Amino acid sequence: MTRAVAVVVAFVVGSLVAGLLVPGCGGNEEKAPPATPPSAPPSPAVTASAPGPGADGRVDPANLPKGWSLVAWPADTKVAVFAEVSPAPPGADGTGAAKPSDEPPRGPAAERPTRVLDNPNAQGAPLTLLVERYQRDWLRVALPVRPNGTTGWIHARDVRLAATPFAVTVDRVRHELTVYRDGRVAKVYPVGIGTGATPTPNGRFYLAQLLRPGNPNGPWGPYAFGLSGFSDVVTSFNGGEGIIGLHGTNQPERVGTDVSMGCIRLRNEDITELADLLPVGTPVTIT
Repeated sequence: MTRAVAVVVAFVVGSLVAGLLVPGCGGNEEKAPPATPPSAPPSPAVTASAPGPGADGRVDPANLPKGWSLVAWPADTKVAVFAEVSPAPPGADGTGAAKPSDEPPRGPAAERPTRVLDNPNAQGAPLTLLVERYQRDWLRVALPVRPNGTTGWIHARDVRLAATPFAVTVDRVRHELTVYRDGRVAKVYPVGIGTGATPTPNGRFYLAQLLRPGNPNGPWGPYAFGLSGFSDVVTSFNGGEGIIGLHGTNQPERVGTDVSMGCIRLRNEDITELADLLPVGTPVTIT
């Protein structure tokens, strides 16, 4: 029998912004101000389309409604990852590259973890994992580690589960960010992206944390999401690992251009709207 999970739209905040590719990607070069949680973290209501959650407000994780995704939060300060798989490095032809298995690990692979993730994460935010596959007592999850696209399996007993009806796509050619709800387009926003020398990476990621910079009129604007992905060319920045961010700006006239060090830049009113709407764990596909 499959377990039902509560429909939760979570709003998770971290304590640091140093690891994001800012201020260089946000506008003016200035020292990182402290980040704090929003004063009143919103919890948007979830309205599912058919088949939707049952009368008790719960969904079956093995049979999610169209357009929904499963999100996991570790129940403890550590979570063990098994049978980790990383994609071929950028520029490789992919020949012989390992691919994630749809079957959970067995034998020795199910006994020896390939890594252990800390909760909270290195930025001080609660660890969030996007579930790619739900199978029996195991979950295959996207990992917020280098290289981008790395996945692994975790025990379902080690996490709490929630579901979100939201998804985001970023079209780098059109400079557009599209929000989907229940698999349907909800709204489209203009964005700035990375330059040719410091491009925004493509791939499937998720919103891993939400930060509120100390200066809402500064280069990051009032809010900054940290994604689960990293720059392919910047391996360290401002004391961090070159995490790709999605944030506001103090140069709104440059939204819609190739301008950042890899982050995705929005107008301040737009990032504020997204911070009120999107839960941490929302999948983000960049093409």
